[in-house]
Amino acid sequence: MLRTIAIAIAAIALATGSATAKPPPEAFGDMPAVRSPDISPDGKYVAYISRVDGIDYLAKYELATGKNEALIKLPDVKANGAYWVGPDYIILRASQMTANNGMTRRYEDTAAFAYNIKTKKIVQLLVGTQGLYPFQTGLGSIVGIDPGGQHVYMPAFMDKTGTDPTLDLVKVNLETGRGARLNGGQGSSMTVSWVMDNKANIIARVDFSEKQSLYQIRAYNRGGSDRVIYSETTKRPSLGIVGFSEREGALIALKYESSEFPEMFEIALADGALTGPLKTREGAEIAGVINDENKVVMGVAYSGMYPSYELFDEQLNREVKAAVGAMPDSSVALASWTDDWNKILLYVDGGAQPPRYILYDRPGRRLTQVARARPDIKPEEIAEVVTVEYKARDGLPIPTLITWPVGVPADQRKNLPMIVMPHGGPESYDSVGFDWLAQFLANEGYLVLQPNFRGSGGFGASFAQAGYGEWGRQMQDDVTDGAKALITMGWADPNRTCIVGWSYGGYSALAGGALTPDLYKCVVAIAGVSDLKTMLGHEKRENGPESRTYAYWQSVIGDPDKDAAAIEAVSPYRLAANFKAPVLLIHGTDDLVVPQRQSELMDEALRAANKPVTFLRIGKDDHSLVAPESRTHALNEVAAFLKTHIGP
Repeated sequence: MLRTIAIAIAAIALATGSATAKPPPEAFGDMPAVRSPDISPDGKYVAYISRVDGIDYLAKYELATGKNEALIKLPDVKANGAYWVGPDYIILRASQMTANNGMTRRYEDTAAFAYNIKTKKIVQLLVGTQGLYPFQTGLGSIVGIDPGGQHVYMPAFMDKTGTDPTLDLVKVNLETGRGARLNGGQGSSMTVSWVMDNKANIIARVDFSEKQSLYQIRAYNRGGSDRVIYSETTKRPSLGIVGFSEREGALIALKYESSEFPEMFEIALADGALTGPLKTREGAEIAGVINDENKVVMGVAYSGMYPSYELFDEQLNREVKAAVGAMPDSSVALASWTDDWNKILLYVDGGAQPPRYILYDRPGRRLTQVARARPDIKPEEIAEVVTVEYKARDGLPIPTLITWPVGVPADQRKNLPMIVMPHGGPESYDSVGFDWLAQFLANEGYLVLQPNFRGSGGFGASFAQAGYGEWGRQMQDDVTDGAKALITMGWADPNRTCIVGWSYGGYSALAGGALTPDLYKCVVAIAGVSDLKTMLGHEKRENGPESRTYAYWQSVIGDPDKDAAAIEAVSPYRLAANFKAPVLLIHGTDDLVVPQRQSELMDEALRAANKPVTFLRIGKDDHSLVAPESRTHALNEVAAFLKTHIGP
């Protein structure tokens, strides 16, 4: 039964005054109250995922009236996103951990649902489709919409008797959810993706065989025949299609690994000829592209400590830059826009306000706050985030974030308790924004250091590749050098410094405890890697010895046979005797990224070496610990652990 509930999308008056108490852990650890907002093509509504009392809802907000409506309650699934197909349908992407007959372990089952805002009916897409392969993840991608708006086209693995399943195109009815194979949309055993235009014509197909190391792009003509227009022999394809060119008969692709930064090219459908590079910016990495409703590329997004954009339409580009420029101290991202770009939803965080959504009305040149993503956090409870740069011991500049503890005036920021927090990935990067864990720690009274060590993404190929083979070595030295730099500056207290990390950051935290045991007074590793050889074995089993995933991890970490001694030398599990600081291990039992066994090994090794260790298992949660009770439990444990070992 539908019900209207008080949720975060509304015109919000900014809070004033001073806080009487810090926010509870769940204000930071729970999912945002508003996420994945998408403006309808006609600009009337915003569809989004609403979080209320720890439960997700698919919700709709009417821009003209400010009316909110909770459409569907989602208590038992993980809501991954919502977006519009035409003016009447909202597509919901969701997933759930499950296990089926024939599967040896639990896996994340994904699905897409279509909600009709007029009939208020919801159906799961692809259910009842004959020949659908029973075991697959990633379902829910839509690559085409028919002109009538009643069907969508979705890639799905289809089971064929006596053969391996192939990724085919399925025409799916939005009212019934049932689908059928599209004529001409049968893939090969190599097919990984499809490209369709706004008239539901198949334009191209992308094939990749990890076994053959063969990557191909095939173009289709109106008769349904196809031909190879691009081919390369590689374990890691360097060209990826991202949309259509404004010029008819051409696609837009990003090319990797041929230069310092990813480059954008046109690729002609007639012969595969590449034209470009297009829209390069000196010293900036293209992080992605901006498409219109027809998947025509209209601009690019650049990485960096603050996001930035370049739109091809000069007038639109000037106006968007002016809107972003009105919030100079914040990180501003383009979240959603109407087909005509007259309404643009901006996600704003990283400044003095909690994260929020701002609607930019282009015709009226007006900015209006329409939602708060973290309504339980007041402006005065937002910790100040600044960017700094220090030089590693070999002279390499390391771009870094510092989050100052809440309530400590600038003239008193000396000899503070410090948390060193290396990011995960490792080829991701920390940028200015609302980092819920850093903000929580800053509200607990700690200075937080987040170094973008070599091996991080976002700063060019050379910077990322400088970390290959350097786990526990130069990558770790960069983290160590950052901690020592803040201690030398007098900002951090060397006797109250702890290292906290998640995923790769969890590995780095454990490596810090093992390789620099005198630097840290405590170590917290959440979903961390402890034994590199065992982790490589997991990737080999999960993805196959000839997979590009396993090839990547070998290049990053090392060959488990040829480099066995070097890998063991930087595996914290093998170095338990070196630890001096107490260790807190936290791991979700349904982690499909870093197996829980990695924390179990570390726990066993530390106990065998008579080292102080606490192991917190979070039942039936994943790598990100998305359940509110999971994160709240973890944050309470982390806060208590830090208070015990380096004080409040």
